[in-house]
Amino acid sequence: MRTDGAIVAALLCLALGARLVPLTFSPLPFSIDGFALARISSNIAAGGTWRIDPADANSYNQKLPGFSILWSAASQVGGLSPLVHVQLILPFLTCTTVLVAYLLGVKATGRRLGGFVAGLFLALFGSFLLLTSATAKESIGLLVFPVAVLLFREREDARKRALAVVLLLFLPFLHSLTTFLTLGMIAALVVLTHRLALARGRFSWRALVLDVVTGPALALGAWVYYVAVDLPFLSDVLAPAAFVLFLAVVVLLTALIAPTARPARSPIGRRLVAPAAKAILPPVLGFVLLLGNASTNLFVGTATTQTAFFQVLPAIGLFAAFAVAGFQLTRRTTNRTNDLVVSMLVAPVALIVFGFLHGLDPGGLLLVYRAFDFLDYALAVLIAVAFVAAWKGLARSRPARALLTTALVVSLIATTPMAWNTPAVFGVQNVTTSEEFHALAVLGSLGARNVTTDQRLADLGAMWFGLHANSDLPLKLRDNATVSGADYALVLERWTMVGAQIHPAPNVFLSPSTIARFLDANRVAYVSGPLGDRIFVVQVLS
Repeated sequence: MRTDGAIVAALLCLALGARLVPLTFSPLPFSIDGFALARISSNIAAGGTWRIDPADANSYNQKLPGFSILWSAASQVGGLSPLVHVQLILPFLTCTTVLVAYLLGVKATGRRLGGFVAGLFLALFGSFLLLTSATAKESIGLLVFPVAVLLFREREDARKRALAVVLLLFLPFLHSLTTFLTLGMIAALVVLTHRLALARGRFSWRALVLDVVTGPALALGAWVYYVAVDLPFLSDVLAPAAFVLFLAVVVLLTALIAPTARPARSPIGRRLVAPAAKAILPPVLGFVLLLGNASTNLFVGTATTQTAFFQVLPAIGLFAAFAVAGFQLTRRTTNRTNDLVVSMLVAPVALIVFGFLHGLDPGGLLLVYRAFDFLDYALAVLIAVAFVAAWKGLARSRPARALLTTALVVSLIATTPMAWNTPAVFGVQNVTTSEEFHALAVLGSLGARNVTTDQRLADLGAMWFGLHANSDLPLKLRDNATVSGADYALVLERWTMVGAQIHPAPNVFLSPSTIARFLDANRVAYVSGPLGDRIFVVQVLS
C-alpha cells in the first residue's frame, strides 16, 4: 500500500507541475474559451442566476453551463477571482487524470509498474497535456468521462450504477462531445457484455433493458436539452443524411468490435495475432494523412501540417508501436480490462471516421482532432501492457531496461511542444499576455463600438469585454483593402514574425511596411510592449 501511495503521489506531483507550466507564460486562462467560461462564472456570481442570452457573444457556452456554475460556486467559497485564479486552480483537478490511468494500468497488467507507465503517459503526453492544461470544458470532461465509464462497467454494484447515472446526467451540461463519446463507450460496453452473456447462455432481457435505460438511453435526455436550447453544430450531426451516415459507421464498428474483446488464437509460428492489420493499419493511415496534409490542405480552408509537428512524429511513432504491441498482447489473453479498452477505443474511432466521411472541411476537422484525445486512456493502457511485457523480457539485462525506460521518458518529453509551443506545432496561439488583455481594456475605456483585429483577439474582446469585434483586419491589410466598418483597430507587431491568427485557416503574415502604412494613415491611441513586439490601439480615420 505504501508503494502505491508513493507512486500515485509522484505521478500527481509530476502531472500538477506539468499543467502549471502555462502560468510561466501568463496568469490568464490558457485558451480563448477560458475567458468565456470565466465571464459567465463572474456574471453568475454577480447576479446569482444562470441564463442564456442569444445575443451574447458567450451564448454557446451559456448553453453548456456545468463548468461555469461549478467554478462560480468554488470562486465565491474560496474568495477567488473567476478570471485570474482559474488557471491556477484547474491543474489541481485535471492532474487527477493520472489516478484513473494508474488504476487502469494496474488492472490491465496486474502490476504497479503498468499503473505507473499509464499514469506517466497521461501526465506528459503532449496533446493530452495541452487539453488538461487549458481552461476549457473539455479539460474537465477528460476527467469525468473515464470515471463514468469505470463506474458503469462495475454496475453490478447498485451504488456504482447510481453514481454513473449521476455523472451521465451532468455531462450534457458540461460538454456535448464528451457526453456523446462517453455514451458511445458505454453503449459499446453494453454490446460486449450481452454478446458474451448470449454466447454463454446467460442472456437476460431484464439486464439488457436495465443497462440500456441507465446507459445509452440517457442520450435522449441530452438530445432533448440540446434541441431545446438550439445548441450550435448539433444540426450538422442530426441532419438526415449526416445522421444516417453516423448510424452506418456505428453499426459497422459495432459488428467489428465484438471479436476484439475476447482472446484470439495465434497460429503456430506466428507472433502477431491475425489479422495484424487491425492494429497496424490505423496508425499507418494516420501518419500517411499527416504527411499528405503537409503539402496540401486535406481539410479545405484549414492550415496544413506544421513543420514543427514533424519533429514530434518520431516520439508519436514509438508510442504507436507500443500501442500496436499492447493490442496484440491483450488479444492473446483473457484480461478483465479487454472490454473496457475496446469500448474506449471504438467510440472515438467512430467519431473520427464520421468526421472524415462527413466532409473534408473545418467542421470535419473539428470532429476529428477533438476525438483523438479521448483515445488517450485506452492508449495509456495498451502502452503499459507492452512496456510491462518488454520489462519482463529484459529481466536479465539492466542496461536494456534502463534504455527502455529512458526511451519512454525522453519520447514523452519530446511531445510536450504540442502543449507548450502550440504556435509552432499547430499554428494556434493559446497564450493571452497581460499586455494584450490591457490593450483590450483600453479599447473598452475609449468606448470603442466596433473593433477590428485578428481572430484570437476579436474572440477575446467579445467574450470578456463585450466588444463588437471582427477578425478581418489581417486579410484587409494583406490585400491592401480599405478598412471600413470599425472605429478602432488592435494591431500586433508580431504579426510580421508569427502571423495573425485566422483559425482554422493558416496564419496571415504581414510585412513591416504594411503595418507601418496602416499606422501612418490612422491615429495611434495607445502603444505598449518592447520594440519588435509592440501592441497598438489605433483609431481608424478612413
